[in-house]
Amino acid sequence: MARRRTDVVDEESEVRDAMDELLKHVARYRLLTFAVMQRLPFATHESPRKSRQLLRRCCDAGLLSSAALHSGTRYWYLTPSGAEYCGLEESRSGPLSETAKLRNYALLLYCCLSPVQRHRLTAGELCKGFAALARPGMPGSYYFDSRKTGSIGLARVDAGSSGRWDRIIQSVREDISLHIKLPGFRELIAASRFEITVLTVLSPKAERLISALRSLSDVQRVPVHVVSQPELLPLIASTQRKEECSRT
Repeated sequence: MARRRTDVVDEESEVRDAMDELLKHVARYRLLTFAVMQRLPFATHESPRKSRQLLRRCCDAGLLSSAALHSGTRYWYLTPSGAEYCGLEESRSGPLSETAKLRNYALLLYCCLSPVQRHRLTAGELCKGFAALARPGMPGSYYFDSRKTGSIGLARVDAGSSGRWDRIIQSVREDISLHIKLPGFRELIAASRFEITVLTVLSPKAERLISALRSLSDVQRVPVHVVSQPELLPLIASTQRKEECSRT
């Protein structure tokens, strides 16, 4: 039996809606992996085959392209046409540098693959929904946690698998000092609705950071969390190999 025209129209409309959601997500996080895509609301009930078809459709339309994240894993990013489609400047398109991959991938994992779903805030959302917080030159690593009364968080990525933990502590102290001086954030801090999260790689380093942070009086006003992300190890190893090759 031939398919009714309304069925075809409805299916095409659903595909366009899914493409819109997919592109908005890539625009928000700068990159997307297939594992994360499978956890997104519009793809949760779709088969892996249909999800791959949607990615391919966006690529065929010239809106997305892909590159290696690390060995065996690819990521998708906006093309210039994709950035224009999302209302973004061309600078928000193209493959990411190694540093940008690490930082954006860490935030993607934290917001989308953690047991608690969070929402990375764009500059536009900060200006519209949190006008008192917006300021020129804000980092792109603020997120929203909708639990209870809703909290704004700042994620700081310790992208190395080793390194001086005291520098991270100092960065957190500086972040707290800065946000206490800003009126909008000062109100959130008073209402216990602002937090800082350090994203590091290895659990031993995370435990050491947690222990050090607990002993500091100037971090008691703002909750500070430390999360280990061993999923970053293959990407860090790949980046280190590329740096070694470039020096030889």
